[in-house]
Amino acid sequence: MTSVAVAQRTSGIVFHELTGDAWSSAGEAKGLWPAAAPRHGGWTACVIDESSRLEHHGPFGTLEVPGSKTEPPALLGPRLGHYAAWARSGDTLCYVVPDGRALSLRTWRSGESGFRTHLSAAPLFPAWVPGTDWLLCHHGATLSAFETVTGEQRILSASATGFRTPAVSDDASCIAWAEVANGQVCVMTSGLRTDPRQLATLSSALTLSFRPGTAELTAAVATSPESGVFASVVSVPSEGEPQRIVKGPLVAYWWAPDGERLVVLHPSYTGDGRFQPRLYDAGGRFLAAMEPLIPAQDTATVIGFFDQYAVSHPNWSADSRWFGICGRVVTEGPHPSFSGGSPDSAFAWDTRAAGAPQILGHGTMLAFER
Repeated sequence: MTSVAVAQRTSGIVFHELTGDAWSSAGEAKGLWPAAAPRHGGWTACVIDESSRLEHHGPFGTLEVPGSKTEPPALLGPRLGHYAAWARSGDTLCYVVPDGRALSLRTWRSGESGFRTHLSAAPLFPAWVPGTDWLLCHHGATLSAFETVTGEQRILSASATGFRTPAVSDDASCIAWAEVANGQVCVMTSGLRTDPRQLATLSSALTLSFRPGTAELTAAVATSPESGVFASVVSVPSEGEPQRIVKGPLVAYWWAPDGERLVVLHPSYTGDGRFQPRLYDAGGRFLAAMEPLIPAQDTATVIGFFDQYAVSHPNWSADSRWFGICGRVVTEGPHPSFSGGSPDSAFAWDTRAAGAPQILGHGTMLAFER
């Protein structure tokens, strides 16, 4: 069954389940930033009150994730106490928690009472290696790999710059990152136990991801090194020059889990902060689009770090049918900044039918179960 968790403006989460072609409410929980434990293992959420902590709502009740509590609350950003990402096995949770002047990268294995701290630095951009207990983390100019059971550590690169989150292929055979040299951004790849090689050079900073189910590396190339706007999404082949898939400007893209389509978020040129989600096939052919919307506050954070949140808080349902996003559609009448506007809504878009999205209710961000 397809399910999605929608975070509310006032600290709370509403769960929705799909029956046939209709969504219905399926319970509530405290917290923000819900992240699903794979294989129906429950949901983990950030709870902020007198303290900030992670709570996991699992099949056997609710528990506080060890090592996640800060009191008084210490935050990573507005409404954001932690970043949490489950390994695909559903056995281990990686999370980032504020720790004095830096951030602490920790892991907790489900069912255990303790946790392991792997690193203290800032900023941190972690990513799991599928099918293993290895956790990657880009911190400063270093790309490290941590074996979360034995504690073994490796440095994959000491010159890792020009990107945020490392990309890992679904079969775990290939890891991709970037290094800056001579004014160019060099795309690098390796395995956990193989030497790195340069795949391509691009003109500016980038984000990286593998097309799901394939070894095809894709990148969004920024318009300038400090910009959050990207000029294009390109495919980076193992041989030859990068090939453009989608032309920008764009601010984010998300591959469907089957790798056959992607949603790209484009500015709408209206000057009022609206962006339009557009659906393309894997070759870049336009298929459909949603109405432009103004992203909700937490969704704006997701967009700003879309490569990071894509590995932890999926905008796509596991069957590659539904795409979700939160925000508000501007209709006739005064702009929301003058009138207070309508509350942000959670939209679920059936990309197969490609009609109008369904409104799940109010929401500031969402994540599908994996």
